[in-house]
Amino acid sequence: MMSTGDGPHGSDVSARFRHQAFFETLQRDEGSREWIAARAGLLLLRHVVWWNYADWDPDGVVSQEESVVAAIEALPADDLERARLSAVIAAFHPPGLHLVNPDNVRALSIREPIAEALNGYGDVLVTRGAWALAADVYATVWDTRAVPDARSARAQRDEGADPTLIAREVTTAALISPTSLLAALNLALCLRMLGRTTAASEAYVAARAAAARCRNPHIGEYVRYRAWLGDALIILDRGHLSEADRQLSDLAAEISSNPRLRDVHARARHALAVVAYRRGIEARRHRGGR
Repeated sequence: MMSTGDGPHGSDVSARFRHQAFFETLQRDEGSREWIAARAGLLLLRHVVWWNYADWDPDGVVSQEESVVAAIEALPADDLERARLSAVIAAFHPPGLHLVNPDNVRALSIREPIAEALNGYGDVLVTRGAWALAADVYATVWDTRAVPDARSARAQRDEGADPTLIAREVTTAALISPTSLLAALNLALCLRMLGRTTAASEAYVAARAAAARCRNPHIGEYVRYRAWLGDALIILDRGHLSEADRQLSDLAAEISSNPRLRDVHARARHALAVVAYRRGIEARRHRGGR
């Protein structure tokens, strides 16, 4: 079993709550491939969080990263998660940049590749249906990239905060990076797939609000409409067919002529077909009950 001593320096109760899904995975099947992968992922995420917020300690950075790399290399050489985890570590070391310099590592030029690599790791977790783990990864990206070098006020107040709460608050007027915004959108999807519809709806609201401040307006537009679609799908999941039909119809009509949103339009039309199918089932049941 992994001890708390294996984590980043200065870890506390809040770190455990932030990565609860990883800790829960480590409570079973010790030594299995999933256990080894979860341990590597947990150590990496705690390293990222610690690096983002802790007082600077060059020796601590180096020794901690060595532990993370060792955990990653415990996975098979051809393991896709190993490749994505290694990509995050590689993002800490862009060519020509000296890592153990706080002015260098906290620069946006290095932060963005790390965030992109973390999103790639989350995407791999999604492909194998590890929704809770992926949600934690995307939440980490949102937390550390949306508001650089400053925790949200709520996270500061509440050490035991649910990691998904970080998607509820957008506390800076600064422009939002596309990477962070996509992480917020993916976080909402993961929460929806986990059946946590209230948290997912709140995450979609946060994503839509942040989309207006995206540095890339096209990605901001895409996320805004994908979040609208996600919220409509939550309404559908809850069985409110009339409201889902209204939301999806309005969405499809608004974006029908936008070539950049063909994917969203196709998804909305598919969801409308699902609504029609479920309405047909309800109608047949109603007739049969008479």
